[in-house]
This record gives sequence, structure tokens and C-alpha cells, in this order.
Amino acid sequence: MRHLALTAALIATPLTYATAQDASLNPTFGVQDLQAGFATDPNWVYLLAGGLEQRSFTDAISGDVCRGYFADAPDYRMVFTSDGGPLSITAESHDDPVLLINGPDGRWYCNDDSHGLDSAVTFAAAQSGTYDIWVGTYGDPQGDYPGAQLSFTQLEPFEAQIRRSFFGEDDRLVMDVTQAPWNMIGYVEMQSGSCTGTLIAPNIVLTGGHCITNLGEQDNPPMRFSAGYQNGASVATAGVTSYHVPELWRLAEQEGMDFAFFYLDQPLGDRLGWMNIGTLTPQELAGFANGTGPDILQAGYSADRPGILTGNLSCPFVELASQNRLVHECDTVQGDSGSPLFIQDASGYRLIGVESHTNFQPEQEFDMNVAMYVANIVAEYQALTRTGPAASAVPAPVTK
Repeated sequence: MRHLALTAALIATPLTYATAQDASLNPTFGVQDLQAGFATDPNWVYLLAGGLEQRSFTDAISGDVCRGYFADAPDYRMVFTSDGGPLSITAESHDDPVLLINGPDGRWYCNDDSHGLDSAVTFAAAQSGTYDIWVGTYGDPQGDYPGAQLSFTQLEPFEAQIRRSFFGEDDRLVMDVTQAPWNMIGYVEMQSGSCTGTLIAPNIVLTGGHCITNLGEQDNPPMRFSAGYQNGASVATAGVTSYHVPELWRLAEQEGMDFAFFYLDQPLGDRLGWMNIGTLTPQELAGFANGTGPDILQAGYSADRPGILTGNLSCPFVELASQNRLVHECDTVQGDSGSPLFIQDASGYRLIGVESHTNFQPEQEFDMNVAMYVANIVAEYQALTRTGPAASAVPAPVTK
């Protein structure tokens, strides 16, 4: 599972060079031989990222410094027979992977944040020989090592990921943030990193729960909300006075509860408007089932288009799955966490889901994009604002 929050980019400050990473040790997750022209491209393997040691390395290609927490032994070893052509090695994870490689020439190669938060090292003319590989994490994993996908490709780096994430074609458009409903969506500056949020009341914004906290982690509070943010300017900006994350997410990361509210120090919604939150009607669900449902819209601050609000005007609906999950085919990537999925109805715009995460499905044609269906959000909001009975959330109907 990959959450779509965008964490702070690394500001590279050279540290004392250290080589605790020992290429003579046996790799933890395996060894394989690859020859140029390998049939399954990308060739990939799952492993666990991170380690106990924080180290800094300088990439032999770019000169950039990258820093992360690595294990002592290589995570993986690949012995490559080259034809003189290119080779890219990539690392994908929900927890900001840092890729480190000791090449056949004995030099160190590293990368952090090449495609969103995912990492890649490309050898324009790859050498034959042994590539010892570490997949680290930018933050201290504190013994909870996240899953990661390590890939080898002679295509463009992340070509397969982009194809899977965008369902074959990128349909995102740049939105006019001076107009509704796009001016109700904004850039959420966290204490570290960013997410997307939506006005749902004059001074209340809805975003992703994992943007603020995950199980056992220290909170990463929202600091500022910039409505209609585009290229460094915004329609309106406000500070944050407080926030609320459901206890079922904070204490258990319960599926269906990955959302949060925060309160602004100014009622921006009085000027810009806000979206209602509400469940889909049986008629709307039936319409989605037979292909006549309302258009689903989405917009957020994708990591590959920094500072620009891009979105989808007609996302395919897939299903309402168990545990209040809305599975969809909006083109979303890291940075879109907390972004709204919504429809237009007679009373305005109705938010029906909040973007949460992407499930890797490398063995499938496409990945699975998952939003939190609004049923739990409505119940939590009613209890929080006392606008209705503080009853337990009604589970979403499961259409599968």
C-alpha cells in the first residue's frame, strides 16, 4: 500500500562520508542474474526498506548528496550482462525510499525523490558486473521497515508505474483556481511536507488522516491552507488553529478511517464557498453500475506537477468495496492525498470520497486507487460538530 502524501523534499547537506554499507556481506533478499534484453521488463522484486544506520552518499553521476537509513548488508544483488545500452534501477515505496547502489566500478550511486518520492538511478551505458543495492528510507523506520518494490528496466524509469497509475493515459488537466469548485480545493502545508484539502464549511477543511499521523508516529500537524493555490500564488490563505483525526485511524489505522479535519483562523468558505459532504443515493449507485452515473471529479497537488492544481473531470467509478473504500480510476499520484472526489448536484458540489492510497498491482495491468468513502466522514463530522446524532458510521453498501 502506498499512501499519496507528499513529504518534504530532501535539502541535501553533505555529511561525513561513511561506508558502513558492506558489499562483501550476503544480500538479505536475494541475488539474480540478468542479461540485457531480459523478457520481463520491468523485472521487479519486493523487499523491506530501511535500516539502523543513517548515512550520506554522493551520487557518482550527478554529484547530488542523498541521505537515508540503510542496513549494513545489501538488500539485493543483481549480476548484469550488458550490451552497452541503458539500465535503470528504481525503488518504489509509500515511505520515501532512498536508493543506494555500489556499481561494478566500485563507485557509489544514489538517488532520492526522482518520481514523486520514489527513486531511480539510470546508467546510460550500463557496465557488466555486480550491482549491490540498498533501499533505505529517508526517515528513521524505528524498527518498522516498510515494504518496497525494487525494479530493473531498460525502458524509461517508472514507465510501467506511470502506465499502471494513469490507467494507460494521463487525463489530468490544469484547473482554473479562480473559479468554483477549484477555488475550494487547496494546498495543505504540513509541519513536514504537504497534502491536498477541501473546504467543507466556512472554516473547516477535510484532508487525509495519514497526512497528519500514522500508527505509532508523532503528529505532523497542518500549518497553513492556501485555497486555489497555483504556481506560488493563492486565491486565499489561512492559518490552522486545531485539527482532528479519528481515533480509529490514530490508534489502529482502521480501513475506511483515513481522513482528518482541521480548523482555519479565517472563514474562507464565506467568500469562496465550500463542498457539501454526502453519501451516494441508491439511484446514483445504480447509475454507476449501468454506466449512467454522474461524473466524478477530482483535483489535487500531484508530486509530479508541484504547485499546480491538476485534476480529472470524469473519473471511472469502479466499486464501493468493504470497509468504506471507494475504488476509482482517477489519475492520482503522491501529493494527491486528501484530495476530494466529488459530483455536482442540484445544490452544488457534493464530496463523496477523500483520496487515500494506491495499492501496487505490478502483476496486473493497472494499480488500484482507493479513496475513503464519505459514510464514515459524515458520521465523524456530525459527532464533531453536533450537527446530527453522534451515531456509529453506517457501512457503505458493497457493490462487488
